Amino acid sequence: MTLSPTRILTVLASLALSITMSAQNVSVSGQVLDASTGEPIIGAGVLISTGGGTVTDFDGNYTVSAPQGSVLTFSSLGYTEHKETVDGRTSINVSLQPDNQLLDEVVVLGYTTQKKAELSSAVVSMSGEKLRDVATPDVGNMLQGKVAGVVVMNGTGQPGASADIRIRGTGSITAGAGPLYVVDGVAGGSFNPNDIETLTVLKDASATALYGAAASGGVIVVTTKSGSGDKTNVEFKASAGIKRALTGRFKPMNSKELYNYTKGMYSKTFFSLKYPETLLEQDFDWVGNSFKTGVVQNYYASVSGKAGKVSYYASLDHYNEKGTLINTNFRKNAARLNLSAPITDRFTIHARINYAKTYDQSESSWRTLEYSYYAMPWDIPYVMDENGKYTDEPLYVTGTTRPDNGGVWWTQNPSNILHSERYNYSKGHGEDITGDLQLVWNVTDWLTLTSTNRYDSSNSYYEYYVDPRTYDAAATHGSLENSDGEWNGWGTTDLAKFHKTFGDHDVNAIVGWEYGEGYSRSMGATGINFPIGQRSLSNAIMNSISGSDAQSRSWAWLAQAQYSYLGKYIATASIRYDESYKFGPLNRGGYFPGASAAWIISKEDFLQGNSFLTFLKLRGGYGKTGNDNIPAFTYQDTFSLSGQYNKVKTAILERMANPSLGWEEAYMASLGVDAEIANNWNVTVDLYHTINSKILLESPMSPSTGFFAVMDNVGKVRNMGVELAADGNIIHNKNFTWSFGFNVGLNQNRVLELPEHQDIVMNRGDVNQIIREGQDIYSWYMPKWAGVDPQTGLPQFEQVTYKTNDQGEVLRDKNNNPIVDQVTIVNNINQATQQIVGVASPIFSGGFNTGATWKGITLSVNGNFVVGNQIYNKNREQMDADGAYTGLNQMSINNGLGWKRWKKEGDKATHPGLVAARSDGSNGTSSRYLEDGSFFRLRNVTLSYNLPESILKNIKMEGARVYVSGDNLFTASRFSGMDPEIRLDGDTYHHAGLYSSNYPVPLSVVLGIDIKF
Repeated sequence: MTLSPTRILTVLASLALSITMSAQNVSVSGQVLDASTGEPIIGAGVLISTGGGTVTDFDGNYTVSAPQGSVLTFSSLGYTEHKETVDGRTSINVSLQPDNQLLDEVVVLGYTTQKKAELSSAVVSMSGEKLRDVATPDVGNMLQGKVAGVVVMNGTGQPGASADIRIRGTGSITAGAGPLYVVDGVAGGSFNPNDIETLTVLKDASATALYGAAASGGVIVVTTKSGSGDKTNVEFKASAGIKRALTGRFKPMNSKELYNYTKGMYSKTFFSLKYPETLLEQDFDWVGNSFKTGVVQNYYASVSGKAGKVSYYASLDHYNEKGTLINTNFRKNAARLNLSAPITDRFTIHARINYAKTYDQSESSWRTLEYSYYAMPWDIPYVMDENGKYTDEPLYVTGTTRPDNGGVWWTQNPSNILHSERYNYSKGHGEDITGDLQLVWNVTDWLTLTSTNRYDSSNSYYEYYVDPRTYDAAATHGSLENSDGEWNGWGTTDLAKFHKTFGDHDVNAIVGWEYGEGYSRSMGATGINFPIGQRSLSNAIMNSISGSDAQSRSWAWLAQAQYSYLGKYIATASIRYDESYKFGPLNRGGYFPGASAAWIISKEDFLQGNSFLTFLKLRGGYGKTGNDNIPAFTYQDTFSLSGQYNKVKTAILERMANPSLGWEEAYMASLGVDAEIANNWNVTVDLYHTINSKILLESPMSPSTGFFAVMDNVGKVRNMGVELAADGNIIHNKNFTWSFGFNVGLNQNRVLELPEHQDIVMNRGDVNQIIREGQDIYSWYMPKWAGVDPQTGLPQFEQVTYKTNDQGEVLRDKNNNPIVDQVTIVNNINQATQQIVGVASPIFSGGFNTGATWKGITLSVNGNFVVGNQIYNKNREQMDADGAYTGLNQMSINNGLGWKRWKKEGDKATHPGLVAARSDGSNGTSSRYLEDGSFFRLRNVTLSYNLPESILKNIKMEGARVYVSGDNLFTASRFSGMDPEIRLDGDTYHHAGLYSSNYPVPLSVVLGIDIKF
């Protein structure tokens, strides 16, 4: 290669320029200190404007090589950012000012607001952004695993269903135990999750006592978005994805498994005659065909800003979910308008309107999964044509013979659930509108008067249809059930708010009153015997009509005062008086006081300058709340019409009145510590002790009254526990941030007092739970399974005798359990003794969350867990029945749980030997089917990308985010059913913790985009 003079000069010039630039770099050293304490800051970031940088060491020292004229940016979590220009300096020392924004953060508590640092109660607050990625229209599902001491469980995967929420345990037996929602400062009301600005959970009674009447289950305070600033802001969100049913370890037998299972019960000759090998040619997956791939879509648009003096926020939301179980769907359309306008310098008016309309469809028989569980794989549910081929038309079955070819219908239940689901349906729709008008008068700079007035109206319609062409209509020749309901209510909350600072003293106070009333009406009609295709009650041969209406009215006055001295000693006291017409005239009123105090220890001189413990607060409180979540007329005589006398309709007194019936009351004491470590890690520890008294139960009466019991305030329940929560950043610098948080709660529930100290046995679905003093409120009560006799393969149960005194009364231990005298192993369940064998309530619960961000890419993960509860798997009574039901399919025992069937003498097995149509009760209700309900679930994983500002400016956008999100991606559990996530509430037919063909929650994967202009 020839080197020309020009080329040589170019190379020399480049080298010279490189040497010159290197000479212009300056080695800069220094130390980064906390401006308030003088202590070194460890791990502070030192970034060079031209690129690169370093972090400070354990003594706060740093060294960087930076170009002349470049800018160094010093930053650390919990401090305000600081910039310095190099300008030839080789030593730059910096003192960073603590960022008090976090300490000055205001938390909305409903009636009041408070600085987060000065809270004296157990309160957890989060922004709506932290709830955004879960594909659900229910805020309860969004809270799963996010708050210590709050257990959230889905009892069903039905689209649109709400989750059960328990804050610090269950304190009521017959009344509702869920939390009270307060929306925009008023109890009750509706909202859309996409409209949430902040959500706050009030966990202890010192915070909830101000809501008295219905706050014994805790309070969830929701503040919706509002307009701010002069610029118009437009936001659009769209997401769509698929859902798949989670079937867990559950697997029904296929044809080959069932064939071999059945063979084990009979002689070779009998079996070959009754069960031909041709059965193996057919293998239909009933469960698989009862599910489908679900689809979910959500679209949201909002506009907010300021037009003249009027601030506004308006949104539209559409949610549409097609469930994973056939014939299950949910659709919701919602709209919100929030307006705010100053009338004068001191007078402001706020108006809020929320509208929602829902449509839902559920499984038509309520037992779709149960029937598909039991159906035999040898039965094909479709019609066979004249050529011997199956069509897509579901087969109508009424007996043990197929009507299309005369073959055998093997399933014990002569019904084809797919045929029923083709023609039957269960669907409804609802509509709700809520309007608020709030007037705010700033009388002086220290006195504000507010009046918040709400009107709420809702209606619902439900229709359940059984087509005459289906087996379900065999007895009625078709039926139609229509019902509709309506609610109208209004209320007002009027408050005077006082805030004044006198030197080192700061005083906040409110005083006010509330009034509310409502009217509900319902009507239902049922008709039977329809011509095919005539779905109208007017076409029914026989009709029945029912209906009800009720009015409710309540009022209250309330007051609260908070005092702070030097910003480190805080005391709060409140009282509320409620009166509700749900209760008897002799006991309608209730007083609900609360008090709490906090000491910000980190502001004391002995902790000033401590770089490790940067914030420390001790707080404690005590309060009383109530529960009015009971049906109307509970305190009154109730009658039912029964027959005639001399052609006159007669009435029977069903329930005796109790004019003294009153509130359930909850008394809670709590103690907590809030700490911040190294301006990074936030740690909270809470202890609590709650006594729920005057629990509503049926109290025994003398037989001479003609009644066995009357509803009265006679029970007492205790919940006590400890909670721990922590979160912070593991790594935090300019390009990469990694955060982690976790929470865990331990709760112990005990029944302390029952009417005349008598046990209450509750039977639902032929399964017993017992309410006994000294035990958990949800205690399973049934014969105890003792395994399989290895010599005979027979089932074994415990027969227990108890120690008695001279009067024949059973002796009890300190936990009120009968003292065991002798345990005998028996082989028949009818000889076994019922005893407490487990609890349905979780003992531990909690969750974790972690997130990592790198150059606009964010990965967030959160999960939750529950530990210590037992689930009763009702389906195993029929599907794990050891031969008792030869006409029902069975579940495979090859499920990874180590189950083994007894076959010969000496086998150590979990399952008895097979006996056709056995009668020893091996499959009866016992602890054999009581399973560990503990589970861990990866609740959500989201990978997102935020477009950088350089691109956003070019396309004139404020923000753009694309993401892929997955819910319920992984579950760790030893439960043999489909889904260990079981309801926390019981109802007429199911106990809390009872699994019976439950609709499992789905796994979902969603793609989405968020755009802001």
